[in-house]
Amino acid sequence: GKTFERQARMRALRATARDVLLNWRLWLMAIDYFCIGVIRSCLTDWTPLYLAEAKGQPVHVASRCLFAFEVGGFLGSVAAGRASDLVFHGRRGPVMALCTGLLCPTIALLDATSDARALPLVYFALGALAFPVHVLLGLASREVVSPAASSTAGGLVKFVAQLGASSAGFPLGMLQKHRGWPAVFGLLATVALAGGASVLPLWRTVARVDERAIERRHREKGG
Repeated sequence: GKTFERQARMRALRATARDVLLNWRLWLMAIDYFCIGVIRSCLTDWTPLYLAEAKGQPVHVASRCLFAFEVGGFLGSVAAGRASDLVFHGRRGPVMALCTGLLCPTIALLDATSDARALPLVYFALGALAFPVHVLLGLASREVVSPAASSTAGGLVKFVAQLGASSAGFPLGMLQKHRGWPAVFGLLATVALAGGASVLPLWRTVARVDERAIERRHREKGG
């Protein structure tokens, strides 16, 4: 009895490992999650210093910008979730690709904006684009694996996101020191493009449970 139970657990473990580690959709999401982690952490951690050095703005302007960033993130996440459910019929890929890709011109706009009244609006737009991707990636990563592997899948992509967030510290600090702020934001814009491109193959991906329902409907119609 114990041998059978041990073998059953090993089979379940191997099946979960295959479902997660060999799932190409999950690795594409992890790439985008890494990119979003870099961008979000950089904007959160470096904004006060960046606005002071590059824009000559005082601390209270930075605080307004970060507040706008968070508000934009909340509203953008709600809007993106609704768009994913209603406009794209439950597909997360289109929203993730569009939001990540649109971060590129928005980051360029931030680098070109110096007016204290306009900066919070740019940060609002950045939050409205960055936060929804973070939310939807956490959801989508659990939708493309079996229910038994959902937590493992979520943990994997979240781990990669944390690697991206940590990359916004010392590495970007060294880049800023040697190349300046334009190089930092040029890199962030490139990272946004790379993240958006990574999830384009997921444009038509639906949740596994929905995929099975669609296949069943097709079989019924064919019958």
